[in-house]
Amino acid sequence: MCQGIALLDEALVLARQERAALESANYEEAMELAGRRGELTDMAWNLLDEAAVEDYRSRLAEQARLQEELTLIAGRARDEVRRSLNQSRQQQRRMRGYHQSVGLALQ
Repeated sequence: MCQGIALLDEALVLARQERAALESANYEEAMELAGRRGELTDMAWNLLDEAAVEDYRSRLAEQARLQEELTLIAGRARDEVRRSLNQSRQQQRRMRGYHQSVGLALQ
């Protein structure tokens, strides 16, 4: 097996680890894994061997499929974080209003 294929295989492993990190809300790890995965893929492109084009194609297709999954998972996570932030803001506003009304009532 050529070195480029080995790099693409390693990138696929990282993509699966990235998916697991996203699913467990470990976003920093997911970002690190995504960066390393991109570097490996770039390195593999630089080592493209004409005799291994079909092997490259199949691994890159799998990586593209995983990327679609990662994008969906990341989108759901982003939406959940936004929802949580909005709930926190609303709670803070309620608490400020409560403190203001209690403070006025005590005066």
